[in-house]
Amino acid sequence: MSLRPAAAVFIAFAALGAWAFASDAGTGPSPLFLQKCAKCHGEDGRAQTPKGKKLKAQDLTDPDFQQHKSDEQIVEAITNGTEKDMPAFGKLLSPQEIESLRTVVRSFGK
Repeated sequence: MSLRPAAAVFIAFAALGAWAFASDAGTGPSPLFLQKCAKCHGEDGRAQTPKGKKLKAQDLTDPDFQQHKSDEQIVEAITNGTEKDMPAFGKLLSPQEIESLRTVVRSFGK
């Protein structure tokens, strides 16, 4: 069974969109994470950047953090910010982008 050309194009664009926002363990964090989060949390998620150290940003690779924070809590922090100076991204990012950042945050626990 072969795909119709329109279906093949749709699938290709859907895959490209997912790739643009998702994290792949082989390629590192997504461009969105690098743009919005890496200044504090670092490209490796360890929060060892100058700004991350100053603000005492969360080390996203910390097993205790990964084990005790629910996906809902992570989405909440991305959406509304935190008391520890993390800005709110709920008005800047779509729900799909926020979910993709949650996925990246979880990828640091692997």
